[in-house]
Amino acid sequence: MTALVQFLKRIYHALPEPPSSYFAFKNASVNPYELLPPNATIFDIGSKNARGDYSFGLPPKDAEVICVDIEDGPGVDLIADAHDMVDVADNSVDCVVTISTLEHVRHPTKVVSEIHRILKPGGIVYINVPFMFPFHADPDDYYRFSSRGIEILCEDFEKLDSGFDRGPASSIHHLLVHFFAILFSFNSKTLYGINVDLFKWLLFWVKYLDILIARFKVSYVIHTGSYFVGRKRTDF
Repeated sequence: MTALVQFLKRIYHALPEPPSSYFAFKNASVNPYELLPPNATIFDIGSKNARGDYSFGLPPKDAEVICVDIEDGPGVDLIADAHDMVDVADNSVDCVVTISTLEHVRHPTKVVSEIHRILKPGGIVYINVPFMFPFHADPDDYYRFSSRGIEILCEDFEKLDSGFDRGPASSIHHLLVHFFAILFSFNSKTLYGINVDLFKWLLFWVKYLDILIARFKVSYVIHTGSYFVGRKRTDF
């Protein structure tokens, strides 16, 4: 039986990855990387090995990208707790990017305060967080922020742009995948994981409805991927 299970696992892992439920119907109207000076220092907080490569583009070639994470791992340049980055000087960083991180920290306001501290006057911040999204521990999961809530979280910065980049169809697609995975899991965690991949294949087309409906005036009612682009005030 063990040999059969291992064989089935190898077949399963050899299958192609299912389509992502993510569909970015728009990006921020302000690209944070286009606002940076030459030879900028960019902190990518909670990034693991992403190295600043996100939907709005790659970092400038002359920029120094420092990947910050609370644990060591591939691509991590600086191991630090984002609540208190004691080894990073005040007013020393040109740009901070943090994607899908603040929902995992115990005190998001303290992390945003640290980001404000290390940014140079005029420095740029880009934050992206989920709103309607399943629980996902990494190592735990605490918070959600609407597109309005993230503005309050970042109110010490001058707002350049904010909003949401994942509309109702993509958001509901992701929720439906996990709903049906739970419904047909029969209380099996293994079957739940298999079902997630299965329903990503079966429902992938739902996210493309955002091409039509994500720009409706009421589309904000269901959204994921709240973002904020801001600048540290020079008179702070």
